[in-house]
Amino acid sequence: MNRMISFLIVILSVGSGVQGQSQKDAFKIGIFWPPVWKHTNEEQYRILAETGVDIIQNVSSTDLNTQEKNLRMLELAQQHKMKVIISEPRVHGSDDSIKAMVDTYRNHPATAGYYIRDEPDSALLDWAIKTYRTIAALDKEKIPHVNLFPDFALKDYEKGYVERWIEGVGKENLKYLSFDIYPYKRKGRFEKSYYNCMDIIRRAGLKYGVKTSCYLQSFGIVDMYRRPNIDEMRLNVYSNLAYGIKNPVWFCYATPTGQGDQKFMNSVIDSLGRKTDLYEPFKAFNAEMKQLGKTLIHLDASEVYHSGDSLWMGTRLPPADFLLLPADPKSEVILTLFRDQHSSREYIMVVNKSFRESRTITFKAQNRVSGLQEISNTTGKPVKSPFDRKKHRITQAFLPGEGKLYLVK
Repeated sequence: MNRMISFLIVILSVGSGVQGQSQKDAFKIGIFWPPVWKHTNEEQYRILAETGVDIIQNVSSTDLNTQEKNLRMLELAQQHKMKVIISEPRVHGSDDSIKAMVDTYRNHPATAGYYIRDEPDSALLDWAIKTYRTIAALDKEKIPHVNLFPDFALKDYEKGYVERWIEGVGKENLKYLSFDIYPYKRKGRFEKSYYNCMDIIRRAGLKYGVKTSCYLQSFGIVDMYRRPNIDEMRLNVYSNLAYGIKNPVWFCYATPTGQGDQKFMNSVIDSLGRKTDLYEPFKAFNAEMKQLGKTLIHLDASEVYHSGDSLWMGTRLPPADFLLLPADPKSEVILTLFRDQHSSREYIMVVNKSFRESRTITFKAQNRVSGLQEISNTTGKPVKSPFDRKKHRITQAFLPGEGKLYLVK
């Protein structure tokens, strides 16, 4: 779809919470497609660590799938205070083979988990479930990594795929409900199912009490996906936060080569190991997510609404009594009500859905709202906002795709 994205506004209110999470939970940022073997060195890992990335996801389609190479990645990651989800062919073997793989890495302090499969279809889901449970039983602390398809790829997606996956693995075992959907397609189009898919995953996460993870687009593929600019990256970031994502993972960091018919454009790091123009925005957005993540990690995205004249698939208008509404109902924004999992506090996030235009938007609050404190994306702390207590209104400027998080009093 080639329509521009509107303002996404997220306002967070603290309340009840997702099961299985504790005060010690941390908001983690990942990358999918690490530096390839010839760039697996001190310099490249230093450059990566400077961006605020926590977890490096190794995958089966890289050239990094031997024990020697995984151990080198772990060594470098440990030096730079990061962790690695390792990828090895033994994951496809017998239970004894899987156990031997886990035993190789389980005690390394930089091991974050074990790659199983990216986008298993319905036929492969039972194998992925069995393998996940096998690894979870062998190493209860680490992440057995499986990433699901987006909703448009399969029939009966919500019940027959997402919920089948969660119930098969067991919500008590599932570290993250991970999926991907990339919004920026060729010829300026925007994926029409983007918000619908995110809402399916949001609801499943709340229903089963599991944290959710999604991939952010930092790639382009010739004749398939356009390479996003800084404003498009910003909307991708803040829309994911508005839908409650606790583990954003960028695809990709290094630029893939040798992927058959898929010709990748330069990502954050090009095929020669050099920084591209996406490096600094990537670093800046990670810093913002880390600061907001200090609060977001303990919040549930309980209600998500969209305003404007034309709604996207899977979205709905906010009720008339919602805590914060745009003064102009034609303003295209996302409004999210967050509830704290450990207290009665509530938050709202507001996001500008346009990835093309900066906008100044006025919001009117219900009379029961006595104040709004903005959560700073540079310090992570509540700061004073321009909320007019007498008029119950707030007016603020938003960059394209920008979101703001408010603590509601």
